[in-house]
Amino acid sequence: MATPVPTRASTSRRLSWDVVRVLAVLAVVFCHTTYQGPVLHPELGSPLGRFPLQVGASVLLVISAYFICVTIRKRGSTSQWLWQRVCRVLPPYLAAVVVTYTLLIAFGPDNWNLPTQHDLWGNLTLASAFDPTVRLIDGSYWTLPLQLMAFAAAALLWPRGVGSGRWITGLLWIMTVAPVVVQWHDRILASPFWVQQAWNGLGLHRLQLFAIGIAIWLWSQHRIGVLHLGSLLAATVFAQHAHTADLPSSLGIGVLLVFVALAARGPDWQLFAPIRRPIQFLARISFGIYLLNQEVGYLISYHLMTLGAGRVEQIAGAVAGVIALAWLLTKYVEQPVYRVLTATRVRPVQRLGFRAFAWLNT
Repeated sequence: MATPVPTRASTSRRLSWDVVRVLAVLAVVFCHTTYQGPVLHPELGSPLGRFPLQVGASVLLVISAYFICVTIRKRGSTSQWLWQRVCRVLPPYLAAVVVTYTLLIAFGPDNWNLPTQHDLWGNLTLASAFDPTVRLIDGSYWTLPLQLMAFAAAALLWPRGVGSGRWITGLLWIMTVAPVVVQWHDRILASPFWVQQAWNGLGLHRLQLFAIGIAIWLWSQHRIGVLHLGSLLAATVFAQHAHTADLPSSLGIGVLLVFVALAARGPDWQLFAPIRRPIQFLARISFGIYLLNQEVGYLISYHLMTLGAGRVEQIAGAVAGVIALAWLLTKYVEQPVYRVLTATRVRPVQRLGFRAFAWLNT
């Protein structure tokens, strides 16, 4: 998913952030290629492990929350900031939905559960977060509605002083603990269906990931101490396990969060300087990799299998193909569309959005 990079001269860009971003997105790819793909499509072969380690997408949400704090405080207008964030994530997402749907319909095997036009419309409109009749065309898309809602919430709350004062730390504990208490003893599963849809659609069981991202930013600003951060990190791991019942993945997220915190506050990781260029390349196209790696990766693996490729060759080919497509998505959709939509000249649609958002902030 898109995680804005701080505005820096290219020579002073911190390598550590590119490293953690690449680690997170590669964790997503690793889980899908080695475990999830063979489980969903047994004809691809056996999984390379007994359990999936689902850590990448959650850590990417944490990084996104951190950079919300970094970038929003540098903008005089939160409505303009919101517009820029939406322009960063929505166009490549919409393009990825169309590309994935088209490839699956054109090249997907008949025995696969292929998406319908109803699914396409539901994914393009983000209705899949709330409409149970819509199936995600790619499982990775679950983070997009949550990220957009986080952007909107930040833009609404920041002008009201949510980023200042001591009460924000109490809010972080509420975001982490309250969903666990509400969900305890399967209360949500026993609730009416609309409550379950709202719970999942709004991502209330993921609030701890946004909370720890904000906490890491507060720690990087010396506004909370390391013991406070460590307590919140432990609470995040507990909350993640309470919601998912996946202890290995929850602990894995905790380990990666330590690296995120070290990237936020500490010396740059010059250890990786010899491979700076490939790391920066992968970091630059990481959102495209995230959007395209799952179903498109499965499809590439399948067709390589029909050509006689083994599991290792399938994985290598899928990763190479997804990286190539992600580069095309970044170069020809994400970057140019962002430049056009955020140009100095304010277009009528953008101006209307600014006025509506200014009215909400009054």
